[in-house]
Amino acid sequence: MSIRARVYMVALGIASALPLFIISAAAPTRRGPDAAIGGDVSALVTYRGMHRALRDARTLSYESEYIWETGGREIGRSTYRMWLKKPNYARLESRSLDGAKTGILVLDGRAMWIYWPDGRPYIHGSDSTANARDDRKSYLRKEGANGSHSIARETSVLGTGMSMTILDPSVFLGSPDLMDGLLESVKNAGSGNLDGEVCDVIEASYMGGERTRVFWISRLDHLPRKLEETVRVKRDIVVREHWRSVAVNGSISNDLFSWKPPAGWAEYRLQELDDGILRAGSYAPDFDLPLLDGTRFRLSEYRDRIVWLSFWRLSCIPCRKELEHLARLQEKYAGAGLVVLGFNCSDNDVLARRFLREKAIGFPNIADTTAAAREVFYKKYQISGGQSAVPLNYIIDRQGRVVGGWYGYQKGDDRGERILRRHLLAE
Repeated sequence: MSIRARVYMVALGIASALPLFIISAAAPTRRGPDAAIGGDVSALVTYRGMHRALRDARTLSYESEYIWETGGREIGRSTYRMWLKKPNYARLESRSLDGAKTGILVLDGRAMWIYWPDGRPYIHGSDSTANARDDRKSYLRKEGANGSHSIARETSVLGTGMSMTILDPSVFLGSPDLMDGLLESVKNAGSGNLDGEVCDVIEASYMGGERTRVFWISRLDHLPRKLEETVRVKRDIVVREHWRSVAVNGSISNDLFSWKPPAGWAEYRLQELDDGILRAGSYAPDFDLPLLDGTRFRLSEYRDRIVWLSFWRLSCIPCRKELEHLARLQEKYAGAGLVVLGFNCSDNDVLARRFLREKAIGFPNIADTTAAAREVFYKKYQISGGQSAVPLNYIIDRQGRVVGGWYGYQKGDDRGERILRRHLLAE
C-alpha cells in the first residue's frame, strides 16, 4: 500500500531558483489550489520558495537539534545529521542527548537500511518483554523506491528520542509533502537574525489551526534554519528543530550511502500493521460513546443493521476523501440497512464538527478524546499493541461479527462496497 493510502499519511536552495523567486515576489498572485489559501501572499511565496529550493537542490546536508514535548513536558531530545543526494540517496545519523544511543538510516537508491551501533532499542508496538534487546547485530530493511518512501516516518524506530522530523527529508527525493494538501493559511511573523543569517519568519496553519508550523527561512538560500511544530490535541505536542551547517549542492560521495549487513547480523522483523486487525468472523467489541449530535451510539443496538465503522483523523488526507465517499455510500445503501459511523478520538470536537459540516457529511460521528474512546481505537480494534494508523475500516454484519477490516483508502478502491453489497444482498 502506498504512503498516500496508508495514512495517513528539508532543506535546500539553489541559484537557479532565485530569478523565479524574485519574479514571484515582485507580483505575488494566487493561482490554482493556492487561491483558497489564506493569510499573506508574500508569506505564501516564501513558503513555496522553501519547497522549491528543497526539491531543486542536487545535494543537501545539515545537522539539527531535535526536541519533543507534550503537555509542556520534554519527552525526547537528540541531535541528528542528514545527508541527501539526488536521485534517491540519504543518510541520517541520530544520537540521544546523553550519547548512549545511536540510530542510523541509510537509503542506498533502492533499499532503506536502519541499524543501531549501540544496540537495538525497545521498539514500541513491535517488541515485547520477551524480545531480546540491545542486540548489536540486527537491522531493518525496507523498500526504498524513489518517490514512495517517508524518512520522517522511520525516525521513531531509531531509539534516540525522536518522533518525526517536521519536514520530511523524502520530499527532497520526490515523495509528496502530505501536509501540503491540508494547508489553510500562511502568515508573516516578522524577521530576525539567527546564527548570523537574516531569516524571514512565517507561520503555516493546517486544519483550522489544529496544527501550525513556524519556519525561520534564510534569505540566503530560502531554506529553514529553525522549525517549530505544534499539534493541538488533548495535550499539545510540540517539536522544535534548529538546523546548522546547512550546505547545498556540495560534493557528497556515494560511499556515504552504501551499507550492507556485516556477516553474522540478522534482519529484525517489525510487527506488521495488518497484524493488529480483527479477523473476519470475530465479534466486534461493543462500545457506548456520545455522538456529535448529543445522542449516544451503542454498537450492540445495531445488530439488525450492517455497520461500516471508519476510524479517522483530520490530519489524514485519505481519511478526508474517504469520509466523502462514505457519505455517498450511506445515501446509496441506507434503505438496504447500512449504517456508517465515523470515529475520531484524536481531534478537538469543534474542529471535527466544522470539517463535517463543510463537507456536508451527515452520517453519525463520534469525536471523543477521552480514555474510553481511545481504548476502543488503540486496544479493542487494533490488537497488536502500539501499532495504529488511519483510516481504519471495519464492516460488521447483523450478528455483530467482523466481515472485513483494512487500512487505507484510495479513489476507485471498491473492496469495501463489494463486501457491503455481498452481505446486504445475502441478508
